[in-house]
Amino acid sequence: MAFHVILAPYDLDVLGQGNGAGPEALVSNGALGGFEIATRTTIELTDRASSEVRQCIAIDAAIAKAVRPICDAGDVPIVFSGNCHACLGSLSGIGARTSIIWFDAHGDLNTPETTETGYFDGMALATALGWGWTAMTRQIPGFRAAIDADALLAGGRDLDEGERQLLQQSGVSHHAPAPLAERVSAGFQHALDAPARPHRAYVHLDLDVIDPSFMRANRFNAPGGVSVAWLESALRFVRQRHDIAAVGVTAYDPAFTAPATAAPIVNLLLRALLHTGP
Repeated sequence: MAFHVILAPYDLDVLGQGNGAGPEALVSNGALGGFEIATRTTIELTDRASSEVRQCIAIDAAIAKAVRPICDAGDVPIVFSGNCHACLGSLSGIGARTSIIWFDAHGDLNTPETTETGYFDGMALATALGWGWTAMTRQIPGFRAAIDADALLAGGRDLDEGERQLLQQSGVSHHAPAPLAERVSAGFQHALDAPARPHRAYVHLDLDVIDPSFMRANRFNAPGGVSVAWLESALRFVRQRHDIAAVGVTAYDPAFTAPATAAPIVNLLLRALLHTGP
């Protein structure tokens, strides 16, 4: 098994700014230290779509095309992206039913009907589950809606009322760690052990799941997150219970925490999940 890195340096439809500066900043400052990387691919579209959402979907389609041969070969893509909607490309590229382990301060479970802002990235997990944008996701090669019960939201401390209601009505599991949690509880382990969930997993790591007192990932500041130690431990539990099909590292804006601070944290987390090095 080999690791392949894919960079999607966009903040929604903007290249290289805001969260879009995060992928390169993390990688160039050591986020992959100790990993042997077989290939590195950067997603940069030459054509400009007619709308923000269409551009995001085009980015996801390019990610899917890059991920598919990696997964078909039995290797693991590590996708560094500015936004959470990159999951649509990663899941499409995996090409099989997959558990979704979603670490995030937010639910990303809004739909076009519930969103109060129209922010596409706040609909990322909902879109992966087929709750909206279904005509658009058909443009992503290999996309098929994931099953609610295959998804675990770990975190989700900052939910809009509309997405909270959708979450409660759905089959998505939700584990909300205690604010500033340092140790993984039995509740997280129980949530992770759902027997019907596939053994193969996509792990989505939005860095704002970490409390901003340890590291502020982006402009969407939400106090009450977990410690780095909690997240490292949680990722070890994921590794013990699942085969990792793909990893997404997302939503880091270097304007809020220096890359020299953030990259070693990400490296620690990836080592915990992918069991690389000592």
